[in-house]
Amino acid sequence: MNVKTTTKKKLSLLSLLWKGLEGGLLLFALAGCPGESPVDNPDDPNNPVNVVMQNMALTGTVKDVSGNPLSGVNVTTGTLNVTTGGDGTFSFTQAGTVNSRAVIKFEKNGYFTLTRSGNKADEMNVEVMMSPKGNSANSLQADLDASTAKTLQIGGIKIELPASCFAKSDGSAYSGTVRADVLNLGSGNANTALMIPGGDLATDKSDEMMLPIGMVDAVFTDNAGNLLKIKDNTNVRMTWPAPSGVTNLPSSIPLWTFDEARGIWLEEGSATLQGNVYTGTVSHFTQKGAGTRAKTAIMQIHATECDDKPAAGAQILFHDVTDDDALQPLYMENFMNGTYFTDSKGDCSVTVPKTWSDWTVNVSYKGQNQRQAFTQGNMGKQVVSFKFDNGCNGFDLTFNLKPGLSSNSFIIECVPAMPEPKKGYGFDERKTPDYFLGNGAVLRLDAFTFTRTSGSIFDGIAGVYEQWGWNKDFTQYTYMLTHSMIGSTWTGNVTMMNTDIFMAKNGQGQAIMNFLNIKSITIGQNTPVPLVISN
Repeated sequence: MNVKTTTKKKLSLLSLLWKGLEGGLLLFALAGCPGESPVDNPDDPNNPVNVVMQNMALTGTVKDVSGNPLSGVNVTTGTLNVTTGGDGTFSFTQAGTVNSRAVIKFEKNGYFTLTRSGNKADEMNVEVMMSPKGNSANSLQADLDASTAKTLQIGGIKIELPASCFAKSDGSAYSGTVRADVLNLGSGNANTALMIPGGDLATDKSDEMMLPIGMVDAVFTDNAGNLLKIKDNTNVRMTWPAPSGVTNLPSSIPLWTFDEARGIWLEEGSATLQGNVYTGTVSHFTQKGAGTRAKTAIMQIHATECDDKPAAGAQILFHDVTDDDALQPLYMENFMNGTYFTDSKGDCSVTVPKTWSDWTVNVSYKGQNQRQAFTQGNMGKQVVSFKFDNGCNGFDLTFNLKPGLSSNSFIIECVPAMPEPKKGYGFDERKTPDYFLGNGAVLRLDAFTFTRTSGSIFDGIAGVYEQWGWNKDFTQYTYMLTHSMIGSTWTGNVTMMNTDIFMAKNGQGQAIMNFLNIKSITIGQNTPVPLVISN
């Protein structure tokens, strides 16, 4: 990805603090950032936004609604811009911040634009999901006659558009066809947390968050794709479904609109309970929400592994187990249950409602799972620590023999991944599988048994060339062989020798394995793999 500057006047940006896989919001530990520089980037002449570029390691991944990496996404933060490649990833060394909140915007033709934001940190990593426009379980697309009243409904949310309610960007009345694209971000959308505008539900009050019962994104355009808006002094009625089976619902709740430039939710009006729905009116459309506000507290997870090293990338799932709020079941279903990850320091800080007291935290790291229950109460910050010792005394490995990508290659699969050697013992790199199948030399053909079916004698095989080595996660090692006898072809098959060879021929085999952070090695799948080796 090539980073370039952009001079967009309206800044809409993203959150890197809440990272959900199946929903959720990941907030990294707050930290000061050097290298501040202001950017002249007003959003509204009457309400200007001061964007400040700050140094931070800002990375992330954009996915489609099927969970696949999404390429061609334009990612903007402050004056910087990148486009995601085939793996859907992006990275910056700076982020545009507004009032100490990093803001990032995601845009792709044919998709709903997404803005995320969150408190600045030394490290920010975000996983977001972008929904295509069109008709699906969670999106609606319709062509309307601007002169006719129309009701749009999705996910139980209704938008009642009066006749002749649309205007062009300059405020003049619009008549003609209107393309309506609506995205449900509430109940029934399993990907809600990866699509939440802002991500951490922050409001204009630094110690408060929005607790929504639903959110929706509605975009209206003319035949040429130009954005349309609601005419001045015109109200659009909206209804939001309330939780069923609850008798103590509040009589009214705030309505919210998302401020894309600042990355926060602003209270704008209210909705009144009428039967089993909340009803209110709005006068313009960005992303809209309905719900209450709550004081916030910080829940911090700290995870370590062997020798008290940070357990970076530990996966966290948490949820509140109390039921002290009438609307809480809907909050939890849609927005608060989710997956989070620790940063390079083993930390993960999550903003939660201060009044929700009893939490269960599940953390997974390198195949080991731990669970803790704790009480948050009205404390401002709660730290929960996890210690993972799996592999501290070495890993149990299994080698499996598999065919390679070409007729003259084969693969040794290592389960789990070949570990890093322990520090301070003179072993700086991960050893290759043949090291443990032979007697400890650099490359040993005696690590494998080659059975010839045709061609010259086995001694004509010269060694490993070109496409060989570990894959990126050290779970597969590829061997590619060539033949040294001109004009001949060797055919046959290969199998692994037993690790006893290494242990027998190297008197310090067990000690060496300990230094290499390996407890044991087992030969798993060892079915002969056919080979055809030519010059």
